[in-house]
Amino acid sequence: MANGLSQIAIEKLDKNNFQVWKFKIMNFLMGKGYWEFVTSDEIEPPLPENPTQQQIQTNKTWHGKARKVLYWFSMSVFNSMIVHIQDAKSPKQAWDTLLKMYSTNT
Repeated sequence: MANGLSQIAIEKLDKNNFQVWKFKIMNFLMGKGYWEFVTSDEIEPPLPENPTQQQIQTNKTWHGKARKVLYWFSMSVFNSMIVHIQDAKSPKQAWDTLLKMYSTNT
C-alpha cells in the first residue's frame, strides 16, 4: 500500500489517546494533501441535471479521494471505535463525530 498508513506508525485511536491520534492523523492528511476533506474547504462538487463529462469526472475524483480518507480513518481506529464513524457520508462527518466524542474526554 504505497499511499497508506503502513508508511508511518499511527497508534490506533482508543478511548485514551485522542489528542495524540488527532495530531498524527492531522499531520498525515496534511502531508498527503487531503486535510481539506475534514475541513469545510473541500466539499463535494455538485452534479447538475445534465452533467458534462468533466463534471462527472470531477465528482468521481472527489468521491475517490473522500473514500481514501475514510479508509485511512477506519484503519487508524480500533475496531471498537468503528461503530462511531461507520455510517459517515464524508470524511468531515467522520472527523466531526470523533472530535465531538473525544476532544472533551481526553
